[in-house]
Amino acid sequence: MILHKMVADYSRAKYAMLIIVVVLFASAIAACQPNQITPTEELVEPTDFPAGFPTPDPEIYAACLADGGRWEVLGFSGPGCNLPTSDGGKACEDSGDCESGCLGDPDLVMRKDEYGQFIPDHGRMDELNAEDGRHKGLCSPWIWNLGCQVWLEKGRYVAIKQRI
Repeated sequence: MILHKMVADYSRAKYAMLIIVVVLFASAIAACQPNQITPTEELVEPTDFPAGFPTPDPEIYAACLADGGRWEVLGFSGPGCNLPTSDGGKACEDSGDCESGCLGDPDLVMRKDEYGQFIPDHGRMDELNAEDGRHKGLCSPWIWNLGCQVWLEKGRYVAIKQRI
């Protein structure tokens, strides 16, 4: 009986670890999708979301748009309102300087991978971080910043590293 309980406990722990690993892996992959910093020209209607995502309440959707927000898929949390920040475009050295985050210049620290997707150029970031002084970026124009981004923290470039 004790052996049976030990095996059951071990199986549950193994299953829980597998779920955690899958969620972390999926989060890392989703983190490096094309960024959504630039406002879209065309607004997404509440019915245009992938199957399985709830349709927003029409009043909440209208209030989001009235506040200057965009209704979009916000990572694994599903669709939601992404509101503009009050300090978007302000010079910064750290995300603490901004309402949302301090973003590095994508033309300076991003490159295209073999599939044409923009990803952080870690070699270039390391070169820039080796220089004396603190680097400057711009405060994000949006509260939510999904996708591959290069951030500035204490004047240094940081980004998620992908392992292939």
